[in-house]
Amino acid sequence: MMAAPRSAARRNRPRPGRTLIVFLAAVVALYGLLLALDLTRDKGDDSAWKPRLGLDLQGGTRITLEAAATSGDVTTDKLAQARDIIDQRVNATGVAEAEVTTQGGDQVIIEIPGEKKGNIVDEVGRTAQMRFRMVWAGGLGSAEKVDQAAVKKATQVVDDLDWSDLSVDQLIAGETGGLTTLPKKYQEGVAALQTLAANFQCVRQGLTVDDVSSAPLVTCNPSTGEVSILSPTVIEGSQIKSADQAYDTQKAQWVVQIAMKGDGADAFDKVTEALSTNQQPFAIVLDGEILSSPVSQAHITNGQSEISGSFTAASSKALANQLKYGALPLTFSVNGVSEEGPTLAGTQLRAGLVAGLVGLFVVVVYSLLYYRGLGLVVVGSLLVASAITYAMVLLLGKGVGFTLTLPGIAGLIVAIGITADSFIVFFERLRDEVREGKSLRLAVEAGWERARRTILAADAVSFLAALILFIFAIGVVRGFAFALGLTTLIDVFVVFFFTKPLVSLLARTKFFGEGHKLSGLDPAHLGISGRKVSQIGRSRPAGTQGGEA
Repeated sequence: MMAAPRSAARRNRPRPGRTLIVFLAAVVALYGLLLALDLTRDKGDDSAWKPRLGLDLQGGTRITLEAAATSGDVTTDKLAQARDIIDQRVNATGVAEAEVTTQGGDQVIIEIPGEKKGNIVDEVGRTAQMRFRMVWAGGLGSAEKVDQAAVKKATQVVDDLDWSDLSVDQLIAGETGGLTTLPKKYQEGVAALQTLAANFQCVRQGLTVDDVSSAPLVTCNPSTGEVSILSPTVIEGSQIKSADQAYDTQKAQWVVQIAMKGDGADAFDKVTEALSTNQQPFAIVLDGEILSSPVSQAHITNGQSEISGSFTAASSKALANQLKYGALPLTFSVNGVSEEGPTLAGTQLRAGLVAGLVGLFVVVVYSLLYYRGLGLVVVGSLLVASAITYAMVLLLGKGVGFTLTLPGIAGLIVAIGITADSFIVFFERLRDEVREGKSLRLAVEAGWERARRTILAADAVSFLAALILFIFAIGVVRGFAFALGLTTLIDVFVVFFFTKPLVSLLARTKFFGEGHKLSGLDPAHLGISGRKVSQIGRSRPAGTQGGEA
């Protein structure tokens, strides 16, 4: 009759040894992943064992953009809006630690840590005006010579016509039924567009096209060299609801998934219904260049589609960010690109690191003096937490571009106090349980039941503070908040899966479990007298209990 309860009790008994083995295996796997990343990295990449450092620690690239307004003046509001959009594009992950500031009345300064990144201008300085147009004529070749007089005359004819009178249905009919379906007053303009297309020279770099939304457009796809005549805009880029990078496993290529909203979704519905019958193309134009001309293969009613092309992981991410964070209210020209050295002197950095080491030394010495042998648990917890933190900094640097700055280092140093405090809370709860009359081994489990609620509450408050700071702060302050939140989560992981199981194991040894004077678990240190720590004593609220079996 007693076998079943005893078996159930055995199954529910804590297994600290198994927990420690699983924990250490997870840490080893973490470093195994780093080793794999280091072995598979490209020759030009930095070592996986080297953290990404911020501009204040290693220097980087400083880019100065000068603003100009397409209409009106460069105002403070427009410049601030452009700064915010550029900041979002550069720091899309929130942890890259790039600084974006304004200077004077018409300049935006971008400071990016690491190797020279002058090409970042292509990602953040573009106006990102995306438009969707019908392909009135496509697959045309690039001209070798240009008849400037004919181009000038044809351009004037196109500019003099009011193309905005054409309805969406007429724009669609221009592709599905041919340009002869357009009203008679536009036929002279059609001929002029054909002249412009015959004299259009497509170049891979530096293609300059005057992209007017309400007028037809003669342009090309620089990657293929094909020239096309496109209709006035059917859907504006402002009608894009969301844009996200994705990897199409079936086609084995990177794409940008987009979703339309409002009138854009309705127009997309109508366009794809008409084009999908004969699987005709629909041009996606970015800043006057044809980005892609995907064939409409299905009638799309929910406004969701994707842009495909010769994308890499970086270019698809850049385009998604440009579309996601909107068009710049100003146009920018590069006023200077320079490589900057660290803004903090080496002595200042060393002083900060020395301060952190001194703080760590003081915590270790105090723990060993006050908790004696049990202080080794604090030292072990700090070492393990440091190892995990280092690995996470490296992995996050490779994965999401987390960059370590001096404020970020300060956030990591705070972890010393968080980890030590969690142990102190546990030990003091353990001491209370022993004073209540429990034996040491029972007190470890009972004390943990009470201590973990306090530890979780304290870490939750710390993590919430870090989260709020990360959401509402800007610049390097977000790096401090991110580091603080990361170390708080690591503390929970360490105290649950390393500190507590280790104390449980030590309580089963002779040196600690029987309360050796140097263990830190002796009767005097725990505040009891008249019994051994391995025995059950008189409880304060209850009567006398017998010794432990």
